[in-house]
Amino acid sequence: MKRVLLVMAQPPGSSGVQGLIYNKILPYLEGHGWEFHFAGPSPELSSVLCEQLTYPSERLHYTTKVSLSRQFAVRKNRRERGSLVYYFYGVCQLLFRSIEHLFGHDSNDYLIKGLQQQIISADRRWNYELIAGKSPDFRILDAVGSLVQEMNKPFVAMVVDPHGHRDATGFHPADPKRQTELLAQCCGAMFMSPLTRERYILTGMISEVKAYAFTDSYPIDATLYIAGRSVLTGEPDQCLVPARQLRIAHLGMLPPWRPVETLFEAVRAYITDSPSVSMEFNFFGYVYPEALEMMQCDPLLRTCFRSFPAVDYRQSHWVAEDADLQLVVIGPRHVDNQPSKFYEYLGHEKPVLVIGPPGNPIELLVQHLGIGIYADVGSMEAILSALRALTTGLEIFRHAYRVRHEEIKQYSAPRIAEQWCRTLDSISSYAQSYSPSDVSLSDVVFRLDDLK
Repeated sequence: MKRVLLVMAQPPGSSGVQGLIYNKILPYLEGHGWEFHFAGPSPELSSVLCEQLTYPSERLHYTTKVSLSRQFAVRKNRRERGSLVYYFYGVCQLLFRSIEHLFGHDSNDYLIKGLQQQIISADRRWNYELIAGKSPDFRILDAVGSLVQEMNKPFVAMVVDPHGHRDATGFHPADPKRQTELLAQCCGAMFMSPLTRERYILTGMISEVKAYAFTDSYPIDATLYIAGRSVLTGEPDQCLVPARQLRIAHLGMLPPWRPVETLFEAVRAYITDSPSVSMEFNFFGYVYPEALEMMQCDPLLRTCFRSFPAVDYRQSHWVAEDADLQLVVIGPRHVDNQPSKFYEYLGHEKPVLVIGPPGNPIELLVQHLGIGIYADVGSMEAILSALRALTTGLEIFRHAYRVRHEEIKQYSAPRIAEQWCRTLDSISSYAQSYSPSDVSLSDVVFRLDDLK
């Protein structure tokens, strides 16, 4: 059995989708000869929601080196906003942030040193074939790469979001010299989007032969696909139109860089032109304040938009099962992003409305599979046309799931796990061509004694 250690800011157990990517594929990895281990900050100290795991604890190498200001921020956000406990933890957060600033305490450096300690300790016991560092926080990827080089271990770079600035003109990498050095060191780099991979190759920061693209997956756990369990099956608010023709769910954060103003305009136009049509949009999780205000203050929008608090992983799937359609929003400058939520809920076989920038990899996939419509996030007319097509032809898109069943199955957790292991086999074979150095682990620990 070959072992790989993944070091990340959101390991399995945390509420972040990046951690959940791996929790889905874990049951299928060992059948292909790989045992996954994880290092990261303890979810109990760094995640507002903590997911239940059925994974051996000895393979989870969590560090508790999370600054007190961050710990109290997490505790605050677990409480009801406006409660006494919420304000108490808020005061503690500000107090310890001031103390940390006074003494020159660096929260990021403290966390990274904790992660480096975990890497050294875990490798001493398990002797990993590969050690991987994961973005989107480039500091973690950089720190892991530097440490692993001193340990003389094969290194894998995992790039979820590119390190740099993205806009309509393309990708502008930050610190390209350091990124190039890091990617030259690695035995392989895994990108969460084929377009991100292509951009890194075109900049010359990595060789094509070492660059791989992968996606998220959807789970096959039957308990996630039970209808009638979500909040959507409860009594509707009195302000809502009772006859629901189309119930649309958006699961996950909706920050301002995923704007929905054009969606609002399209819905206004559609309802005005077709008052007999009723549709209900349900947002689960954070919604940026400007969008919330528009939903609440506009009488027309108020009849068809609702906002709910974030739900846990299992409940999110029950929502997807009870919805008629899934909404995915991609920010205008994120041409290469492939949101996890697109793949996460494919198993529910719900038509999708994706609004995002033209040229995103998901656009071609949606068009090929025929399971929904991809509309330009900046075009009210395109979104309006998509809404009309989905409302009048929902069964056509449902049928596409049956027609394309085998192709969609490629994105199931077992298939993605198999793809992961094939990729790691290739990277491991490449790593074996490296000449081992004379540096021992005890030498490394001695040189890194400032981590103690």
